[in-house]
Amino acid sequence: MVLESFIECLSKAVHVVDFGFKQQFNVGRRVTSDITVSDISVSRSQSHFQLVSGKVYLSDTNSKFGTFCMVKGLLPLNKPN
Repeated sequence: MVLESFIECLSKAVHVVDFGFKQQFNVGRRVTSDITVSDISVSRSQSHFQLVSGKVYLSDTNSKFGTFCMVKGLLPLNKPN
């Protein structure tokens, strides 16, 4: 999976997430995060990606303003029960 900064700025970044390495990646401003985002609008612990049964899940970790996700390409959705 490839993650790219949404805005044009000097600190724009691209992250390649390899789920063959580990099953869960933490995202946030903390330097100990698996994916570090250097932006004051991002919480220290913003969200995490997790691979479960071949599917990737994105969860907000109670960040102050929530987590925004813009997807380019195919995104299969399940019907609500």
